[in-house]
Amino acid sequence: MTERSTTDTTARYYTSTLVSLPARSVALVLAGGKGSRLRAATDPELQATPKVLVPIDTPVGRTPMLGHALTQLAAVGFRRIAVLTSTDPATGAEAVETYALTHAARQVELTVHREDHPLGTAGAAYAALADLTDTPAAVVLPADTLFPFTLAPSAVATHRAGSAAVTWTVTTAPGRSAQNAGRLFLDADSAFVVHALEGVNATLPADSRHQLRQATSTGAVILTPGPFRALFEDYARRLTHPAEADLYRQFMPWAISQGQPVGAYDIRTPAPDLGTPDRLAAFGRTA
Repeated sequence: MTERSTTDTTARYYTSTLVSLPARSVALVLAGGKGSRLRAATDPELQATPKVLVPIDTPVGRTPMLGHALTQLAAVGFRRIAVLTSTDPATGAEAVETYALTHAARQVELTVHREDHPLGTAGAAYAALADLTDTPAAVVLPADTLFPFTLAPSAVATHRAGSAAVTWTVTTAPGRSAQNAGRLFLDADSAFVVHALEGVNATLPADSRHQLRQATSTGAVILTPGPFRALFEDYARRLTHPAEADLYRQFMPWAISQGQPVGAYDIRTPAPDLGTPDRLAAFGRTA
């Protein structure tokens, strides 16, 4: 039987690009990856360039991944952007930060947040939001993902209309080359993520998938800062010792296991990750 969308869902899909961001929304761009898989390639440029500064082909010409993200975020209305970098020398933080500060659009208030010690993606977002007050919503985005940025305002609006501290932006149409495809499971209404198997060597038994929809992470996560920080503090209190906290593989799966709602926003289109030489060649770099 063909699955039909509700009128509300269909209308939202077609009008998603007409939505405006709330004032003072902030984009947290993850730019602290080491790019180990790209550095393992034989291409000298990939070996010598910080991952998020690797150039990709865009409609306006070749530009670093980070430059593409900054340009697109400004184009859809973000006036506050924070670039999150790492203390690990392998990430090339100084070069990344210099590039970001030099190439951000003039109308954007750009800040850089370099961790003092390894925090993980959830920990880095928590720390950055301590300095980014009076923001109604934050969008966490990896710089090495080709996210359809025009859908970000609609994702933020959907998140703010709900009650979850965190909304995971997913896709039910990931394409053939997606990374970790089908590792998330949504409820029957596609409103919440109910199982998250990112980074877990496990499968969901077939008899427990009834009325659930499989989805794939796009890497974009929307946060309501106050509730997110409170939830993260609850997570941190349960750790036996301080450690890196991964947003996708640790924090959100933990929240789901505790009965905390993790919203879902389905973009219904691929958001390719460019973290390997093959995917980079297929989607973002032709020469």
